[in-house]
Amino acid sequence: MRARRRRGQLPPEPRLVVHPMQKWIVLLSTVTFLYPAYREAKRSGWLPDAGPSLPFPATGSVTVARGIERKDATSKLRVSTADANAVVQLFERASDRHVISVYVRRDDHAEVPVPPGTYRMRIIEGDKWHGRGRFFGPSTTYETVVKPMTFTATTSNGIDLHRRPGGKLHTRVNLTDPPALD
Repeated sequence: MRARRRRGQLPPEPRLVVHPMQKWIVLLSTVTFLYPAYREAKRSGWLPDAGPSLPFPATGSVTVARGIERKDATSKLRVSTADANAVVQLFERASDRHVISVYVRRDDHAEVPVPPGTYRMRIIEGDKWHGRGRFFGPSTTYETVVKPMTFTATTSNGIDLHRRPGGKLHTRVNLTDPPALD
């Protein structure tokens, strides 16, 4: 059969030609699956972390900005965590001033008082605690909630950090490390 093909009696074998863009499509498709898997492995402590760790604060512990009075905190923030420790931070929308940070251990929940207002929320998660400057070291993941969070004197607000397909908490991944708490 090959001899007949060489003599021109049969049509040439079809050749598979790969379009250059197909390689990019495959690469980008792979990245869209691998990056979330990498972030989950990082958050869960699967990546090596040789640095010394500190005890993570007790669930419900808070860091509050100067000038915030306890009597002003008439609303509530509820936080439920999954398989990572979390620091949930609220910032004033206009000035980007830190208002409160709530510490919640893995597979736990907390409810803390917060002052009424509309805030930007940041979520920092990880495995081994390295302190307020480095947070969780190499296992730190950092996201910003897309919609502002509103708290009133009569209503509370909360988040559930159990990842679900089609979940209601829409976040934007931050590729940089979170700024250290003062």
